Amino acid sequence: MKPLFECNDTNLDRVLAELAPYLRGLLENGVRRALWLHADQVHLEHVLGATVGDEDSAAGQVIEHAFADPETLDMELLALSPGLMVVGAKSVLPFSSEALTVLRRARAKALDQGLEQIGSADLAEACAEALPQAVRDALVEPTWTQDLSDQVVEAPSRLNPDGHLFQGLSETAKRSLVRACRSAHGRKERSITSLSLLLATLEEDSALRSASGWNPSKIRSTLGGQTPPVPAPQERAMKPSPTLAALLGRLPKGADSLDFLAASLEGAEEEVAACFGRHRITPDLVKRSRGAFRDPSGSPPESVC
Repeated sequence: MKPLFECNDTNLDRVLAELAPYLRGLLENGVRRALWLHADQVHLEHVLGATVGDEDSAAGQVIEHAFADPETLDMELLALSPGLMVVGAKSVLPFSSEALTVLRRARAKALDQGLEQIGSADLAEACAEALPQAVRDALVEPTWTQDLSDQVVEAPSRLNPDGHLFQGLSETAKRSLVRACRSAHGRKERSITSLSLLLATLEEDSALRSASGWNPSKIRSTLGGQTPPVPAPQERAMKPSPTLAALLGRLPKGADSLDFLAASLEGAEEEVAACFGRHRITPDLVKRSRGAFRDPSGSPPESVC
């Protein structure tokens, strides 16, 4: 299988080849995590999430030994990780690839129409178009009328062609994204789909629900409890960020997950250090754990977690 970790630095290539097999596998899981989050590069936070989230790794065992909450730590690392996601108070999830396609379509259409904002109706209409044809045929023809509250736009919030994907969303549309994240998290889903966005938008906007003639219960009933499958992101090689590449270059020959965790904490930026500090994971704890925990032999299972 072609390596997922892309590197054009001969010295770093040598360092990677000399790492312990389990840590090399964790690095590739970090790439999978970055792909899942739609990041442009593999960052330290991606690999840290893959490393401490592996319960069998030495680093994962340190987390358990410290009585840290792995789920909370994972959520906090996700929130710090570069990518396209919703960061809520109690849940953090990326969008599925098809949901990103829907969001981009809604944005492009709003720009083409010269709208000042992407309202909840624009978001719902784009999501509805992504439903299976049989489901759309079974529902009444919707009327996507914008809520008047979504049409009051302050200058800084107006849709800008040069803005990022989420720039120009109305307040109701933004709340819909957060609701979709919370609902998907509650269902133990690993990404926010266009269906989740559609249901959340209709739940959030009662005026849109009435005007369109669509409601979440009817959509769920028409789907018959079935939800479209969410394909895993297509695997491809990714480059490490400069910060991650520099850290990897400092690792000793045969380095394992504890070496990686120790190096990450020693030079951690403030937010990462604070994240681990809240869970009592310190450089001293990792140092004292040396010899008590070891990575398994071989490579870890493929995972984004």
